[in-house]
Amino acid sequence: MRSVLYRFPDLRQFEQIVCDPEGGDLELGLPAGEVVADGEWVLAIFELGENRRATSSAACACVSPEGARLTFEPRDWRRLARFAEAEATRPGATPDAAARLRAGGEVRPAAPPDGDQGAGPASSPPRLRGKGARVLVVDDDPLVREMLSAMLEAVELAVVAVASAEEALERARGAAFDLVVLDWHLPKMSGIELCRTLRQEPGLCDLPILFLTANASSQDMRHAFACGADDYMVKPFRAPELGARLFSLLRRTGRGAS
Repeated sequence: MRSVLYRFPDLRQFEQIVCDPEGGDLELGLPAGEVVADGEWVLAIFELGENRRATSSAACACVSPEGARLTFEPRDWRRLARFAEAEATRPGATPDAAARLRAGGEVRPAAPPDGDQGAGPASSPPRLRGKGARVLVVDDDPLVREMLSAMLEAVELAVVAVASAEEALERARGAAFDLVVLDWHLPKMSGIELCRTLRQEPGLCDLPILFLTANASSQDMRHAFACGADDYMVKPFRAPELGARLFSLLRRTGRGAS
């Protein structure tokens, strides 16, 4: 599933479109330059306002002589309307980490502020927010965990972010998750070892796993898939592509409907 990006600098315009659709049609025209095939499913990503707060929804493309449009399910359209209403009344600005992720460019960990160079993984405690699919993020870099959490929570996924494979395994055994986003290099048990372990455990063997790692070689990619990975992305990554990959995995496995 690929992504189509809509940008609405004027949040009120987006709110008016989704909260009062013209003629009751739950559809949108394509942004300039986008091309779709009739019947194709895409991930529509919406960046709103100056701070680019983001949400997303799956949509089906419809191509006719009048042009191409994306059609949304009523449930997904209602979710977009709720998001627009909430954003219209939300005080304050988007956190810097979330804004960087939703800019649509390459995502790299920001340099830590002065005095934080020695901060360990414990400086970013696990959290669970959102009400959609439950995603377990495993990365020993606290800045990466923060950025990924901000991005996934912005599209209404519930996130638990941990710093080690051992803690990830403990949490996966203790609660249900719909997806794991996994780094390769971790302090003790590696991401590859965790992937193998999950594939051997009853109840966890079918859990979708996406590697998000700096390992860019084709050999490493083949190794990850041989150990049971479902998808593989290399850092630095683009936020819209990661969102598309995640939602594609969730839909493909029938997990975590939001």
